[in-house]
Amino acid sequence: MSDDDTHSRLELLEQNKLLIHELFQLEQDGHKDARELYHDEIAGFFIRTDDGSYTLTSDKRESQDSETLHSKYGAFSESYEKFVNPSNLLAIAQNKKSIRVLDICSGIGYNTTALLTHLKDEDVEIEIDMVESSIETLATVLFIPDVSKAYGYVKKEIESYLIDNGYLQFNKVLSNVPENIHINIHVCDAREFVKNQAKGKYDAVFLDPYSPSKSPELYTVDFFAKIKQFLEDYALILTYTAASPVRSALVHAGYHLGQGPTFHRSGGTIASLSADMITTPLSFSDEKVIALSDVGVPYIDPDLNDDYETIVSRRQSTREKIRGVNVFPSSSKLPRYIGLDPESIEDVNLREKLNNYVRAMGFESINDYRIHDILNIDPNLSSRDQILALEENLRKVLG
Repeated sequence: MSDDDTHSRLELLEQNKLLIHELFQLEQDGHKDARELYHDEIAGFFIRTDDGSYTLTSDKRESQDSETLHSKYGAFSESYEKFVNPSNLLAIAQNKKSIRVLDICSGIGYNTTALLTHLKDEDVEIEIDMVESSIETLATVLFIPDVSKAYGYVKKEIESYLIDNGYLQFNKVLSNVPENIHINIHVCDAREFVKNQAKGKYDAVFLDPYSPSKSPELYTVDFFAKIKQFLEDYALILTYTAASPVRSALVHAGYHLGQGPTFHRSGGTIASLSADMITTPLSFSDEKVIALSDVGVPYIDPDLNDDYETIVSRRQSTREKIRGVNVFPSSSKLPRYIGLDPESIEDVNLREKLNNYVRAMGFESINDYRIHDILNIDPNLSSRDQILALEENLRKVLG
């Protein structure tokens, strides 16, 4: 697994999207049984995961085979373990009359459902802004078997949105949403939402877009900086990705950050404006990668409206300019080895390759005394402050 990209969220199959649009047309034309007619075909895209919940088959990505939108070990369990359980929202709900959550790229609604299930016994007003750019994904939710009673609430709100906006005509979801639950559906680019529609303060943010390499616009310094104005001081941003540019963007947007929980794969990332809310700091190895190498260059989107190619090429251009000049190259995972005794690396070819990288920058070896000067920081600092200290030390040593 590369430092650039971790778990990827892929897109719905094109056939799934086409069926949803055919369904829309039939129901708009007055066919009351359209959903029943399309049920089996749409359900054919569902994959049962190990906890009994379902995920969807994804579209192919370049030359790769189709994958799924969630972990096959348990789609619903993944939402609970990576987003809801570490969110601190249960404790918050026990001390406040109301909580607000922003669910970015809400997908098939499992993160929201897991939260509502988690808080089902709490006497608290719950408001959730579900932001999803794919109308087809939202409509597909209506066909996925319920994972809990709360999934019916999510389905009902999605159906109401689809009816109110002219996609569907008939009320078929029988769930009644409790009066204390308020789910707002927003079908738009999440950047547009935070620029023009978001208001008030959130107690947590679930950040669940496609992978950073596929949706870099939702992992930029500028996007994270914009979200800050809508957060309570204690709020957490939770995301499944551990990618270095994402963590770097969070640091440079002003967040403290730490390691998220692991669920059958690498851990994600938890971020907060308050250092006290971070319980598990990053490893020093991860901090070195972020602070000292080109892979830690974050994505930038100054006005929150650049397209994919602009954002990606901007970062790539910066990496090419500074790699091996202002920062260590990320090749062969060099940042994870700097400061170590070269003799501890048993692979002779790797040892020589790593030493050659740093020699090209004027160092004698990966444990040059000046490299130790770079790494000489206060171990009691937060991960954010350690990363910033490493960056500053590197600038001083390189002049």
